[in-house]
Amino acid sequence: MVILSIFPWCFTPELYADKPDYIQALADFVRSRPAQPLESFIQQSNAVIAHDVEAQLGRISAPTQITFGRHDVVTSTRFADRMTGSIHGSELLIFEGCAHAPIYEKVDEFNQKTLAFLQRHAGQIAQGA
Repeated sequence: MVILSIFPWCFTPELYADKPDYIQALADFVRSRPAQPLESFIQQSNAVIAHDVEAQLGRISAPTQITFGRHDVVTSTRFADRMTGSIHGSELLIFEGCAHAPIYEKVDEFNQKTLAFLQRHAGQIAQGA
């Protein structure tokens, strides 16, 4: 169910077309994990739908990198202004050519930019921001 129903929301059609072996490897990984009972999946889905922490965003004081895929329709960039406006000093990073999972679609770019962010803020992170 995850592979057929959720993967298409996480990855762009281009990734499917350009890297079918990679999509297959991700699917094989998901299949290798213990199956989640349907009732648990429904409970988790309902929790995600009901979860709203927008009022708490202003309490975040740690260095924060906010990432979006440009083509993410689940958590689209329409949320970017509210998030960056609420989290003081946050940094916004939008990955072009990605859907919901830039960490899997643009692995090298995601890792490089995230590592650079962590290195820039290493002192703040070590001190507890």
